[in-house]
Parts: sequence; C-alpha cells; structure tokens
Amino acid sequence: MRVLVTGGAGFIGSHVVEALRTRGHEPVVYDVRTDPGADVRDAAAVARALAGVDAVCHQAAMVGLGNGVADAPEYVSRNDLGTAVLLAAMAQAGVGRLVLAGSMVVYGEGRYTCPRHGVVRPGPRAVADLDAGRFEPRCPVCGAELS
Repeated sequence: MRVLVTGGAGFIGSHVVEALRTRGHEPVVYDVRTDPGADVRDAAAVARALAGVDAVCHQAAMVGLGNGVADAPEYVSRNDLGTAVLLAAMAQAGVGRLVLAGSMVVYGEGRYTCPRHGVVRPGPRAVADLDAGRFEPRCPVCGAELS
C-alpha cells in the first residue's frame, strides 16, 4: 500500500514511516521540514502528493508554544485549515483511508507532581533527551522525576 505521511519527517511521523517500510508498504513523506513546498495548506501541492496514494497518515501539525493566544493564528492555520485542505483534496482524489493523529495538544499534557514542588507543568522535552530515549518530563524547577 502506498501511504502519504504528512509530517513524515517529524518525531511521530518518522516512526510511522519506518513502521510502514518494515511492513512492506511504500510511505511517501510529505513534510515542510524536508520540502518547503510540502505545506498541507497548499491545495495544489497536496493534490499532487495524493497521486497514486492508497491512504493517508496525517501527522503534520504545529504544537502550541504556550504563548497564550499569540500563536493562535498560525496554529489554527497549520492544524485546522491544513487538515481541512487535506480532507478536501483526499475527497477529490478518491482517497478514503485516513489515520488522523491526536496529541497532547488535543488531549492535554497530563498532570505531573514533583516530590518537592507539588503539581508542576513540564516544559518541552529536550532534543537530547528524546534522542536518548528519555521521554518522561522532569520537574522544570529541580529536574526531579515526576509522577
């Protein structure tokens, strides 16, 4: 099966691409990180990317940066408008199979408690930690493990 993976160069998307390859599928990476023209808000570019595709795994998204409403216009444009453009292009191309990603942006980060500082809101994970396979956040104040 040929699968378009939007956000295929990102953290989750790259793992999806690898899993698809391992299982004998043909992933097609569509990501602005590797190709600035691969924007899910660009209907013509999305239509071209859908040619010959059997399914879509939609991982492309902008994570809210916690700046209150300052990043809302760009966030909504990339996530909501981008998804709408993709869905319309899929309908036009007759691609009916979709896996749509959900993330902490949708369902929340969760509640974390530090033994010294009580309930805390962890910051973004460091790239070095993610590369080393350390996915659990640490206390933003003291660095302790959280529960």
